[in-house]
Amino acid sequence: MKTLFFFLIISSFSIAQVFDEPIDSTEHYAFRLYAQSARVPAEILNEDKEKIDSLIYALIVWTDTLQLIMVSDLELHPTQLALKISNYATGIDSFVTTATADTFTVQVDTLEAGVDYFFIQAYGDAISANDQFAFSIISPNKVRVVRPASGTSGLKYIWRWIRRY
Repeated sequence: MKTLFFFLIISSFSIAQVFDEPIDSTEHYAFRLYAQSARVPAEILNEDKEKIDSLIYALIVWTDTLQLIMVSDLELHPTQLALKISNYATGIDSFVTTATADTFTVQVDTLEAGVDYFFIQAYGDAISANDQFAFSIISPNKVRVVRPASGTSGLKYIWRWIRRY
């Protein structure tokens, strides 16, 4: 009788602990995928969340802090960080009167043609069709911006640096 009672108790525990098997896994990181309303142990769900958390953290830590930074932005959320463009990766400069060339410096030691790109846009109210720009990297951290001689006097421009990895 005791054996039967013991067998019933063990059977009820083993039946209560039945969990569904995954139906598939994700392509890149093999996170387990389950059917709708599947019974999944908390350990497995938490393990997958830990993996996701560490992957996101590694991505943010790897991100080039000269171009993107994690900052606290109270307008977005009082306790969370936001990914924003760094002050090193953008700037405002201007041409002296009607000069056809201007330079600016980027806070990095190694700018390379074909790797580092700049988007340069005229800024202000008096912009003409002749205010078109080209750039060239002239030293490891200096960029030269050129424009036609007929451009706007004292024209301001915004530059944004993007590096290909």
